[in-house]
Amino acid sequence: MLDVDRLVTLRAVIVAGSFSAAARELHLTQPAVSRQVALLERQVGVELVRRTRRGVHPTEAGRVLAGHTDAVVGRLELAEAEVAELAGVRRGTLRLGSFFTALVHLSTELGAVFGEQHPEVVITDDLVDRREALAKVAAGSLDLAIVFEHDAEPGPAGGEEIAIVPLFDDPLRVLLPAGHPCADRSAVDLRDLVADTWVRAHDGSAARLVDRVLGAADIAPPVLLAGHGDEPIEAQALVAAGRAVTVAHALNVISVPARIAVRPVSGLRAARHVQAAVLRDQRSPLVLAALEALRKIRPLVEP
Repeated sequence: MLDVDRLVTLRAVIVAGSFSAAARELHLTQPAVSRQVALLERQVGVELVRRTRRGVHPTEAGRVLAGHTDAVVGRLELAEAEVAELAGVRRGTLRLGSFFTALVHLSTELGAVFGEQHPEVVITDDLVDRREALAKVAAGSLDLAIVFEHDAEPGPAGGEEIAIVPLFDDPLRVLLPAGHPCADRSAVDLRDLVADTWVRAHDGSAARLVDRVLGAADIAPPVLLAGHGDEPIEAQALVAAGRAVTVAHALNVISVPARIAVRPVSGLRAARHVQAAVLRDQRSPLVLAALEALRKIRPLVEP
């Protein structure tokens, strides 16, 4: 492959009409310029310039190479400009992964922040659980992921490749129908809800959370099963309808909040830890800017 520096030197010689003038323009010595042109002639196997008493003149081959040099240098300058834009976080695509309510709250706010500061940045967002998020970050199919783990139920660690960055703690809350007798309390003792029907997911971390809370309060109320997984919204629909109570984390509440009273739990402190997962040696300015923006976002989750 032809050496770009030698091509640029050849073009300078042809434009300037002499080796010494080209040397001054390129801030090189005259012998260095002569050597660059000689090496290029040796590489292509043909004479590129002719030296005369009236200066240096290009051969036909020299004119061809000089013409292509303009195009090559133009493309390189464009590439440098595009890289500079990426380095300045002016454009690009951020591949983000989130759990459900992080997608609703955090991804939306991150998109708003980047929309103001970096309008040419595109954010794509995949709905992923913790295990899938870590695998995709490690594989390079996600740049950044928002994940969580419970106090009493630590999730899989990132390993050597993945850094887990704390963002904030999402506190435990009891969810009551808006008209419930305990709805106006600043905090609710779960033992006062022993006669209420509780809603619990069929499976997943949301189900295990309800089991742990009921066990800690040492109560065994009637239980209604609805929903599956980590963040079932079916439970919130039943609470809003006045049919049950339950516990969840503050960020979880997205269903008809006007009909649900969200209160701290008296005497029981439990949280899930919301985190970002990113490659440990991540150097992309775009990804690092997104991580810094996430660390500054503080959703409405009072401790």
